Amino acid sequence: MQAGEKLVVVGCSGAGGPMAMMAKKLMPEIDITVFRKEEHFIVR
Repeated sequence: MQAGEKLVVVGCSGAGGPMAMMAKKLMPEIDITVFRKEEHFIVR
């Protein structure tokens, strides 16, 4: 990936969290966003 590119991770309970951390370690120049389920999600 190139600098400034974005990586989106859906889910964090299985392999998503460790994958996001490893991706940031291997490619510190990219932006990573993690979507995870919340118990009490508030919608406005």
